Amino acid sequence: MTIASQSTSNASAVGGVSTAALDNLASRMRQGGAFLLLVRADGEIVYHDPSPGAFFLKFVLPAVRAMGANDSLKATIAKLTASTPIAVSHDIPGIATAIIPNVDRRSVHGAVILASKSNTFKLSEDVLRMCTKLGVDGIWLSQQADELPSYGDEAIQRQARILLSMLRDQLRLTGLEQELETLSGQLANTYEELSLIYQLSSGMKVNRSPQDFFKQACLDVMRVMDVRGVGVALRGDGPLDQPPVIYGSLQLSRDVLDRLSDYLFDAFSRRTGALQINQLAKEKTLPFMVDQAKQLLAVPLVRGTQVLGILFAIDKASDEFNSVDSKLLTSISNESAVYLENAILFEDVHGLMMGLLHSLTSAVDAKDAYTCGHSERVALLSRHLALAAGLPNAAADRIYMAGLLHDVGKIGVPEAVLQKAGRLTAEEFEQVKKHPEIGARILRDIRQIEDILPGVLHHHERFDGKGYPGGLAGENIPQMGRIICLADCFDAMTSSRTYRKALPLEVAMTEIHRCAGTQFDPVLADAFLKISTEELRDLLKNHAVATRRVIDIQQSMRAA
Repeated sequence: MTIASQSTSNASAVGGVSTAALDNLASRMRQGGAFLLLVRADGEIVYHDPSPGAFFLKFVLPAVRAMGANDSLKATIAKLTASTPIAVSHDIPGIATAIIPNVDRRSVHGAVILASKSNTFKLSEDVLRMCTKLGVDGIWLSQQADELPSYGDEAIQRQARILLSMLRDQLRLTGLEQELETLSGQLANTYEELSLIYQLSSGMKVNRSPQDFFKQACLDVMRVMDVRGVGVALRGDGPLDQPPVIYGSLQLSRDVLDRLSDYLFDAFSRRTGALQINQLAKEKTLPFMVDQAKQLLAVPLVRGTQVLGILFAIDKASDEFNSVDSKLLTSISNESAVYLENAILFEDVHGLMMGLLHSLTSAVDAKDAYTCGHSERVALLSRHLALAAGLPNAAADRIYMAGLLHDVGKIGVPEAVLQKAGRLTAEEFEQVKKHPEIGARILRDIRQIEDILPGVLHHHERFDGKGYPGGLAGENIPQMGRIICLADCFDAMTSSRTYRKALPLEVAMTEIHRCAGTQFDPVLADAFLKISTEELRDLLKNHAVATRRVIDIQQSMRAA
């Protein structure tokens, strides 16, 4: 049995019985006229009843201290063993003391003493001699003793057995409380970990950028683990092509981050488990980190046999990194690796799809030399307008795709009509007016782009209802159609045609203003007019340069 050994604080000592619990036991013993003390193996008193009364404080307690000072108590404790039964001592005149070994792992670390007035107490020569030694008046002591019950050896042993039973119960109770506290802490940690993994899983959208995903992941890990900084290093093509970053209060230079990234990638090319260093100052392979941080925990982002990246945490605030931290960061890295793999696959599929779409629109634009690049420009202008009107990036990207495909239906229009230099006849114009419906029919069976069909079908509707093919008006026209309509007309005005030269941007902007509310949605027209002509000119110029580069490459390939 091991019990607490502090009388001046609520901290628990060996064995975990708190001072508050001992006070409670001492109070119960006191009601029967017995007093509780704890002594170490060297005879020093480490606990005693805090409110025992004058008889104990003035006579019993000083007498026990005196025994400790002259080593007689130490000698008594030295004779105790783990199996020593409860012994009764009369070393203090007139006092019966029951001595219980304080045992931890079968070693005696001291004793529990229960002291009471002996049933043989009287003002004998020995008692008076002890009173003189302690400076206590014998008559006063006798008066104090009269108010206390007397104990024989059997009675004090019985009381000690009761105390021993209560101590064991308290030890078990304390153990259960500690176990409950531990389980509660583990449960709280597990909840935080599960909550973090759930947040990561919820945010694992393939169209979410790796920068955004890992920033949120690092901030969440930093909060749960309470560290100075959490970072990620990725290496490879596509979404993996980005420099290492770190988030938190810890600031590392670009050079240090690059060197740390190189070190970690090299380390995880030879190992699979977490890398945990709690004393960076002693790590000779990381001299550039000595002045930057004290601790490092890193885990690889692995899919199959490929290391896609590294997730690392630096400097735990309250303690050292441990196995729990390693397991948590490993779980996060596993989830993140799944996201990365999916993001790479999405990037490949998206790139393939966009390549096919560009090829398709190029084929459409190739039917008319004067409209080369028109679909791409309309797509760029549409996305720019969507963002200017306050739409989110995801919606603007879908509008861009609709802009790319808005004229795909012209595949079904004869080239003679599309390339006619003069004014179209009524019959020819009716053929041209069919291209939105033809385009919608071509695309309607592609489930992944069904949300952009309204932009393809309704990009020639007018806000006043005089457009085609549906004659829709106002907000009955899908917003995507209204946006592409404005972008389409603006590009048509600023591009050269067989029947006229391109209008200056300023003139085209004036036409947008004039036709707001009739041909164009006035709200969208207002948003478009707030875009500066310099911004629009740069947008179209950059597209022209890119288009010229593609044409040059194509021509060189044909020549080869």
